[in-house]
Amino acid sequence: MPEDTYIKFVTEHDGDDPGRLLLSANQWPGVDVRRAARNIAARARIRTKIPSWYAHPELEYPGSLPLEQASSEATALYKQQFVPAGARIADLTGGLGVDCWFLSQRAAEAHYCELKSELVAAARHNFAALGRTDIEIHEGSGTQWLLEQSETFDLIYLDPARRGAGQRRVYDISDCEPNLLEIKDMLLAKSSRTLAKISPMADISRTLEQFPETRELHVVAVAGEVKELLLLLEDSAKEEPLIVAHDILGGGAHHFEFHPQQEPAAEVRYAGRIGKFLFQPSKVILKAGAFRLLSKRFGLEKLAPSTHLYTADTIPEGFPGKVFEVETTFEWSKDALRRLKQSYDRMEMTALNFPLATDTLRKKTRLAGGGSRHLFATTLADKSKKLIICRF
Repeated sequence: MPEDTYIKFVTEHDGDDPGRLLLSANQWPGVDVRRAARNIAARARIRTKIPSWYAHPELEYPGSLPLEQASSEATALYKQQFVPAGARIADLTGGLGVDCWFLSQRAAEAHYCELKSELVAAARHNFAALGRTDIEIHEGSGTQWLLEQSETFDLIYLDPARRGAGQRRVYDISDCEPNLLEIKDMLLAKSSRTLAKISPMADISRTLEQFPETRELHVVAVAGEVKELLLLLEDSAKEEPLIVAHDILGGGAHHFEFHPQQEPAAEVRYAGRIGKFLFQPSKVILKAGAFRLLSKRFGLEKLAPSTHLYTADTIPEGFPGKVFEVETTFEWSKDALRRLKQSYDRMEMTALNFPLATDTLRKKTRLAGGGSRHLFATTLADKSKKLIICRF
């Protein structure tokens, strides 16, 4: 089948149901419909995940799992900051090749390593289709290939596989393949810097204990959802690591950074009353563990040690999270529940550091979701229970 015929078919049927295409495959005897359906299904997913690749209907996607495991374009572009201009780099766990592709744009020499032959074939095809024939491709174990290299690198990148036996998802670094703990000394002997993408579920404190070579740890989110934890390891890392919380937003980003010892040392003020505004930190801040520092840097009063909500009468510039205007506050009681039912028919609802879970509270209030209000049920530093009704 001529390749231009195949590309024309993929373009014309972009967005069609792949299952229906397969069922009707006999309508197109000159087209590899199975291949086309697989890639049409993938293109539906990359349209927003990797938009610059979506513009190329000739690209190959061998299965759904590699695409699920691949970085998004937004997070891959974020990683470019770790590549010195004109660097020599190696991606030891190439996968679909998204990270290698974007990292290579700042490098003078780039190497892609991958165990699975179907991914190697796809990467070779895709890199050429995207106009890059200078990325060196190596089929086999990336760590074994690295051991055989006599020259060093400016950056080594790897994303250890987080799937165990039977494709079971794993989270502990020691359960991933390759095991970063076992090979970190070799990595640092072969490169001045190693960048590792680890599970966003990993515990940050434990990770820093496991990797004293950490120079920076980046918590990366896209539109409020934490997507990646990045470890930047250096053999010369002697100082306390820097923790970076970065949320990539449609019109910019929220960025917050600190050293771990700054958090417990930060002075925090606890609220005696609820101010005009309520502040809810983004998930990337909560994952990074910047609770006291957020209060200090933005001049906010924290509601309680274990309540990660803040209040103030003014809105500081650049707060990394959501800001709500406080409408009214109730003491938690049966009377408060009665008044809620009488005064409102719907609102969003969140229980934080509160005796009832959010779902249980919603059942008690019998309020539907939606609308322009948000109820926060929470506990203040004086142990009082509050229902705080806010406007978006």
